[in-house]
Amino acid sequence: MDQLQPYLNLAAAQQYLPVLGKLLPRAVKYLGLFVLALNLPSLPFGWHVRVFSPLFHLRFRFFLFRLSLLLHSRQERKKAKDKWLENLSPIGESPFEKTITYHAWAGIDDCDFNLHLSNSCYPKILDCARFKAALAYFPTFLRAGGWIALGATHFNFIREIPIFSPYQVRMSIASWDNKWMFLVIRFVTFPKKTKGSDKKAHSSKTPPTATTDGPPFLSLHTPASGLTTPSPALVSAPAPAPTSTGIPGAAAAMRALAAQTTEPDGATLNCLSVNELVFKHGRITVPPALVLAGDGFAAPPPDADLAAGARPFSAANPPPHWAAVQALLRAGGVRGVSEFIRGGWRDVPEGGRWWEAALGGAVEAQRAANYELVKGVRRGMEGAREVVQGA
Repeated sequence: MDQLQPYLNLAAAQQYLPVLGKLLPRAVKYLGLFVLALNLPSLPFGWHVRVFSPLFHLRFRFFLFRLSLLLHSRQERKKAKDKWLENLSPIGESPFEKTITYHAWAGIDDCDFNLHLSNSCYPKILDCARFKAALAYFPTFLRAGGWIALGATHFNFIREIPIFSPYQVRMSIASWDNKWMFLVIRFVTFPKKTKGSDKKAHSSKTPPTATTDGPPFLSLHTPASGLTTPSPALVSAPAPAPTSTGIPGAAAAMRALAAQTTEPDGATLNCLSVNELVFKHGRITVPPALVLAGDGFAAPPPDADLAAGARPFSAANPPPHWAAVQALLRAGGVRGVSEFIRGGWRDVPEGGRWWEAALGGAVEAQRAANYELVKGVRRGMEGAREVVQGA
């Protein structure tokens, strides 16, 4: 009987082979579909869908709006359409007070083997975020055939974003000159609330040291970890190193920007980025001030006027220069705006350039103050280029 036992066990196992043959392919199929779903954003055309989804959403809204006007006359439809498109512009807002937020999460396809968002994926996420910001900031400029070129991107990685963590990309205009506009972008997360988190928030946390008593293992983690508020050593803004031009270096400028960046809702700043953008129409460079004012951005009324009862600027109470933009649209439509930004603005005399007056006062003062910080980033990188070329 003992000699027959192996044959009996083999016969019993063979009874389950048909069942395993049916279950195993199904399990492999579901596992493959699960892995595919986790990496869905990185499939072919996944990047294009993510980048252009704000445009698809805007187009769908416009389609529904046009459907609602089918029973109206042609004149009424044109008037309503022009008003709908005009309301897309941030009329009367200060360029420094409008923040655009892009929501994302650290999926498997965007994370490295350290189980946090890979540094190489930050620029990929910015492609999606910047396109959403462009549609919100400059709808009239884009309708007129303009486009925005990316000149440079600078990153300051402060704290890692763990895998599967939701995070936000917050974009705001920092400053501009006659050619470049500087966009400050913050990657932020929200710490998980745990028991005793309030006590930990008030207690000092000793930063990890490079030497330990354990064996020397290779570590490729970023210097910061976790989701707690960055320590002062990471975001403090020391006095910039003196240079021949008096402009702070790139690293010092990024630290200064990080120190001045506070999130009103208590979010943790994980990464700070400065983007240099240039406005183009064909191959012609368009001044940033013209683009900003052409989409309705303006300095707020003086404090004395507000104290006297003046209303803040808005679409219902547009700034004075908006009449000039409407005159361009009435005279030649979007084509008229296109011809103006391609070079027609040069024919306007110095005293009549409404886009410069629209961004004067408090806006100009803040632009100049912010420019002292962001130009340090640019000059620091230009200095690095000179070092490489001179080597």
